[in-house]
Amino acid sequence: MNGEIVFSYAGHYHDNLPNPHHSHRGAELVLVTAGSCETAFDNGVTLKGGPGTVLVTPPELAHQQSNSPECETFYAVMEMAGSEFSTELRTVETGNDALIRQWFANLLELNIPYSAEQGSALLAAIWARLTLLEQQSDNRRTLHPGVRAAVAHIEKHYMEPIAVSELAERSGVSQSHLNSLFRRSFGVGPLNYLTAVRMRQARLLLLNPYFNISEVAARTGFREANYFTRAFRLFHGVTPGEYRASPSETADRLQVYEPGGSPDGAAPPRRTGSNSIIA
Repeated sequence: MNGEIVFSYAGHYHDNLPNPHHSHRGAELVLVTAGSCETAFDNGVTLKGGPGTVLVTPPELAHQQSNSPECETFYAVMEMAGSEFSTELRTVETGNDALIRQWFANLLELNIPYSAEQGSALLAAIWARLTLLEQQSDNRRTLHPGVRAAVAHIEKHYMEPIAVSELAERSGVSQSHLNSLFRRSFGVGPLNYLTAVRMRQARLLLLNPYFNISEVAARTGFREANYFTRAFRLFHGVTPGEYRASPSETADRLQVYEPGGSPDGAAPPRRTGSNSIIA
């Protein structure tokens, strides 16, 4: 069993059930998956959350949660002795991270029957993921506002054609300045960044056997499966099919794309040895 995080129990809130004033012996994590909620704590702090928000509540701090009619949450309570993870009262915005949502649902399954060892291990993974997402959010707050605007648009619309001119217009800077800002922040230009985002999503979709290669291509912004396969191979060193067959064993080397004029919004790939960004 994990020596620092010990799973106590997990639950699922829905249908606008009553939520009385209460506290927990251990720390609590609450993931909002639908609607919204507002939690008032006895120390005078009130935190709000919507889909993708995780509320971190330290042990013994009494609170009461008010919910919208459609509110749905997953929650978990745990003992944490000497853990490296902070239980400071706060919210963490996960951006509806698929892994966080899935892992909270898995915790509920481990609660019936109670499986302390597996639940504790999964909680350690959840905390590590939350820490990473929190750090990424903090890092983004230090970015130039134009870069933040461009990154937000890329993350939301990566499946659509995107041109540097469009990103520059949304960012309020010139194309050359935007390229310079991206290279200063990430070591690559905006189209390279777009490609990394698309490849990250492609890897996730390839783990689902119900999506064929053409569907993965379409869902990640490539209008032609052949172009997607070529781009994936030059980015990772393996084809999509090879990656799907053995994701834990195939190479996953980062490749960088030179800016260019592809109609898909990504430049023709070229192989490099760069490790400027992690996809």
